[in-house]
Formats: sequence, C-alpha cells, structure tokens
Amino acid sequence: MNSTKLQAITHPVRRAGRPRRVAPALDNAAILQAALVLLEEKGEAFSMRALAHSLGVDAMALYHYYAGKEELLLALMAQRFIALDPQQPPFTPRQAPRRRLLALCALYLELVSATPYFVRLMARGLVTQADVAERFTALFDLAVDGLALDRKTRLRGRDALVDFLHGYALAGRPASETGWQASVALILAGMRAGVQAGA
Repeated sequence: MNSTKLQAITHPVRRAGRPRRVAPALDNAAILQAALVLLEEKGEAFSMRALAHSLGVDAMALYHYYAGKEELLLALMAQRFIALDPQQPPFTPRQAPRRRLLALCALYLELVSATPYFVRLMARGLVTQADVAERFTALFDLAVDGLALDRKTRLRGRDALVDFLHGYALAGRPASETGWQASVALILAGMRAGVQAGA
C-alpha cells in the first residue's frame, strides 16, 4: 500500500502558473566559449550585457568571474593563444632558422586568422597583449637563434614580421596559402643584411 508521500512522488500534482526556469550552468569555460562566438559575430557591439543575454543569465553573474570587459578579453586572448608555448615550440632546434621562422609564422597566422577581432583590437591598441607578445618574442628568439643578430636588428625584424602577419590576417587571406612565405623570407633576408651592414 502506497503512502501519501509516495503517491505524491509517483503522481505529482501539476501546479498552476509558469514552470520554474532552470538556471543554465555557468562556469569559466562556458563564458569564454560564448564570448568568442559573440565577439566574432558582433565585433564592436560586444558587451557584457549581450554576453549575459546569450548565456541566459543576469549580467551581474558574469562579474563574479570577470571585473569587466577588458579582463574578459585578456582571459579569452590568453586562452586562444596558448599554443604559443616557448616550452613546446612548433619547430625543432635542428631545423635551419628559415624553417623555424616559417613554422612559427604558420602557427601564428593560424591563430590570428581564426580570431580576426583580436587582431583588430591589438592593431588599435585597445587591449594589452603583453602575454601574447612575450610568448611570440620568446619563440621568435628561439627561431632566429644562431643568426648572431644584434638586439636592435632582432627587435626590428620581429616587429616587421608581426606587422606583416597581422596585415595578412586582417586582409582576410587564408593561413593555408603559402604566398606569405616569400614575404617572411624577405624579412629574414633584411635582418641578415642588417647584421652584415653593421659589421
């Protein structure tokens, strides 16, 4: 014989009114994933309020994770560029400097082509990319190791390379093309010529 409590469980009474909305699961990974989609979709119109709406949560819930839009962008940028890892470079030390530099550029182009909004932010100086810049610089130094470049030539070469890669990505050129390799080789030749001219 069923008790009253057991009957209530097996045959629940439908309550009047709207069903209670189940709050969506919110965590850091869900926020970053939704933010990336929204950034590429809305660009300049991206906001914390729009992100909260896309996640189905109150805007204040996001501030439990991030102090504001810039902090969220920095976290998203760090996540997207984590493949720029000096501990695991996209090349081996045995490769020639040219091959190492091409491997680094191929990886970086793949990353920036997938996130053009970040390139626009970096190009306009609207978000600090210190972590990304430090990672790229460390990998660049490893790539050109053995070329005996002075500091000034190395920095100019790195800056020219980054400017070229950003411009290539902003132009909407696919990273899978290989035409960019000739430009990278030209920048490398310029760095080598700079060393010889200074000698």
